Amino acid sequence: MELPLQRKMLACLFVFCCKYCIAQNYHAYNGSPYAGIFSLYNNPASTVNTAFRWDVNVVSLQGYISNKLLDVSGLSGKDTIRWNVTEGTSKRYLHGIADVELLNFRFNIDKKTAVAFALRGRTYNHLKTDAFNWSDTVTTLNSFLHTNTNVQYLQGFTTHSGWVEADFNIARVLYEDMNNKFSAGITIGYMRNLSGAFAALKRITYTEQTDASGNFIQIINGGTATATYSDNYDLAGNNNNSIKTFLKNTLSTFNFSIGAEWLFKKPNIYEDEPITNTNYDWKIGVSILDIGKSKFNPAQGSFEASVPKSLPVSEVDIERRFKNIGSLQRLRDSINATFGNVQDIAEAFSISTPTRFLINVDKNFGNNFYTNAQLNINFFSTEPMDKINTRELNGLTVTPRWEKKNIGFYMPVQFNTQGNLLVGGAVKLGPLLIGLHNLDWLFGRMDKLRGGGYIAIHIKPKDSTEKTRMDCAADVR
Repeated sequence: MELPLQRKMLACLFVFCCKYCIAQNYHAYNGSPYAGIFSLYNNPASTVNTAFRWDVNVVSLQGYISNKLLDVSGLSGKDTIRWNVTEGTSKRYLHGIADVELLNFRFNIDKKTAVAFALRGRTYNHLKTDAFNWSDTVTTLNSFLHTNTNVQYLQGFTTHSGWVEADFNIARVLYEDMNNKFSAGITIGYMRNLSGAFAALKRITYTEQTDASGNFIQIINGGTATATYSDNYDLAGNNNNSIKTFLKNTLSTFNFSIGAEWLFKKPNIYEDEPITNTNYDWKIGVSILDIGKSKFNPAQGSFEASVPKSLPVSEVDIERRFKNIGSLQRLRDSINATFGNVQDIAEAFSISTPTRFLINVDKNFGNNFYTNAQLNINFFSTEPMDKINTRELNGLTVTPRWEKKNIGFYMPVQFNTQGNLLVGGAVKLGPLLIGLHNLDWLFGRMDKLRGGGYIAIHIKPKDSTEKTRMDCAADVR
C-alpha cells in the first residue's frame, strides 16, 4: 500500500536521522585531564592542560537524537519496527546531530604550549513545528487539513547543514605559580560545506468548505512557503552522480573558537607541591565555540512563495499538483498554482554554525574521583526567521566519574535544550571509550528515540608528563 505524501516525507526524515545520528558530545570526557585531543571540543584552552605530552584520536563517532515527533516501537530488535506521528495536539520536534573524526592528534611543544589538529565531518539536522493535531485517522493531506481547522495556523521548518572541517588549535599557559595555572587557546577551522537545505511553512491559514458531494475543500488565505538546497546535488546527478562534481561545486568558509581555563588548588602547609594538570582542586573553563557560517549555492528551483491565490483546493487538486514530484523545480512549478508571488532564490544562502557559550567546572575530590558540571548556552534559536541557524542540543550536564589514565567509569546526567532528562553511562578501558547518552537503551526502552551513544579509539603514551614531589625536589637540587 502506497504511503501518502506527508508520511513519505516523514519516513525519509526518520531514516536520515537514524543513519547519520553520530555527534560531538563525549560527555564522559567533560573536564577530564585525560581527555587529550577531545578537550578541544569543549575549550580550546584545555589542550595544554592534559596529563600526557601527546595523544591521537584514531577514530571516533557518536550519535545524539532528540525527538517528540515520532512514536517508535521495535527498535530493540524483538519486533518489526513501527512508527507513527505522536498523537494529539502539540508542538513537535526531531533533532539529529552527527560527528565523525579520524586521525586527530595533539602535542605539547613544551610545558606551556600545545598544538592540535583535528579532521572531522559534522551535520546538524532540525525539524520543528508549531502545535498541530494528529491522529491515526489522518491518511491524506486533505484529511490533515480538515483535522486542523481549529488550529490558529500551521507552521514548521526543517534545516540541514553538513560539512567537513580541518581544525588547527594552539593553547598556551599565560600564568602559573605554585597554586594557580591560567591558560588561553584558539581554534581556527577550515570548512568545506558539502550539504545544506532549508524548507519552511510560515503561518499558513485557510478556511474550509464542502462541495455538493460533501467532500471537504480548503481555501488557503495566508502564509508563506520556502524551499532550497545546495546545488551540488543536482550538478552531480546531471554528471552521472560524479563524486568529483559533488565536491567541486561546494563553497568554503572558516569558523573559530576561543577559550580560557583556570586551574587552582588550596595551599598545603605540610607539602610544597606545585599545581599540575591532575592535582588541582578546581578547574574552571569558559569558551565560545563554532563562531561562523556555512555557505551554499542554491539549487535551481529554490523559491520563496507568498500571497496565496485563495482558490479552493480539493484532494484531487493536491493529487494532481504534487504527485510524482522528483525535483525542486517541479515542486516550484506546483507551488505556482497555489501562491501568487513566487520568487527565485538565486544568491548563496548561509546557515549558522552552532555558536554557543560554554561554562565548565570540574571538582577533584581526590582518590581519582571527580565531578564535572557543564552549561551550554546557544547563541541562536533555530526558529524559522530571516537567518537559518543550527544549534547544539546540550543544556546542563553533570558528570560524576572515577578515572585514571587507562580506566574510567562515568555517569553523565543531562538536562538538554528540549527539556529531556537523560541519564547516561560510559566506560574507558585502555584506548577504548564507549558510552550511551541514555541508559534506558540498555534495557530496550528506545520507543521515545532520545539519546544515542559514542565510541572512540584514543591512543596515549605509556608515561605521563605529570611530575611528582620527588621529581620537583630533584629539579630544585
